[in-house]
Amino acid sequence: MKRRNLLKQIGTMGIAAAIPVSKAKAADNPRVYPNGDSAFASGCWLTPSETEGPYYFNANLVREDIRTDVDTGEFHDGLPLRMTFIVVNQNCVPIPNVLVDIWHADKDGVYSGYVQPGGNTVGEDFMRGVQSTDGSGQCSFITSYPGWYPGRATHIHFKVRLSSTTYVTSQFAFLNEVNDAVYETPLYSGRGANPTTNGDDNIFGSDEPLHQIMDCVPNEETGGYDGTFTIGVDAPTSDLEDTSLTSNAPKILSNRPNPFSRETEISYYLPESASVRLTVYDVMGRRVAALEDGTRSAGTHTVVLDGSRLDNGFYLAKLVAGGAVDTRELLLVRR
Repeated sequence: MKRRNLLKQIGTMGIAAAIPVSKAKAADNPRVYPNGDSAFASGCWLTPSETEGPYYFNANLVREDIRTDVDTGEFHDGLPLRMTFIVVNQNCVPIPNVLVDIWHADKDGVYSGYVQPGGNTVGEDFMRGVQSTDGSGQCSFITSYPGWYPGRATHIHFKVRLSSTTYVTSQFAFLNEVNDAVYETPLYSGRGANPTTNGDDNIFGSDEPLHQIMDCVPNEETGGYDGTFTIGVDAPTSDLEDTSLTSNAPKILSNRPNPFSRETEISYYLPESASVRLTVYDVMGRRVAALEDGTRSAGTHTVVLDGSRLDNGFYLAKLVAGGAVDTRELLLVRR
């Protein structure tokens, strides 16, 4: 069953309506908040959206160290790069429980998962990973400093998302002088310096593109670099819980945590006593859990979904009560 048909069949309310967020875009007059600054300013920018590039989402790639292909175990060497991401909203409030997906080329300028001039890597997943932000809006990755390929400045792709709704799809670069220093080291020197600087790049178009440079400092212990990058998104200050009870319609209020690794609490609201069915489906439209089936009183109710026997991925909770239907998307990312 196609996802489009699934949404029609299991609820009259689509995902976009169920999760009231918008895709982030570049602010008309962004207020500067330097990447790598440890203190939040009074106002933040929205990270500019850019070309997505070679991407696919795999909920099984929830990992901090992304240098190894999962199936083959092949390690892709390079100068170690430890990256910390900080996700904040336009008011500089850290956003927890947000998924950060990253992907980039290896030291030889080759992506995993594609047929390309550097080789056929279909089925491989090196230099790809997903992490969820903690209570401080932070997550981290360990990778190898990316190499270059013709026509592009050195860069890393990222996608910030909560469930399947995208806040930001973008890229960031590194200072040209950092790239030059890396490409003079033994693991990279055979290919030489990247002939395309940030200023020459058709995406960045500047040696120091605004809000799109990772702040890197040398790490004497690893011989590589530590990088910090702040991502500003147009998002609510909470984890998208809808606490408004002013509606006369039954509704799913929240599921916590989301993403979840084993179980999640789903809360829903009834304006009056009603016959209730609360069911969870996978993306193929198959029912995987029946959480409620009976008459419930007016007010807020909470049930627990046990995901211990479910596979990683997206699920849809469907509430049917009093002739109304509401849905909410859930994400299981077992580590």
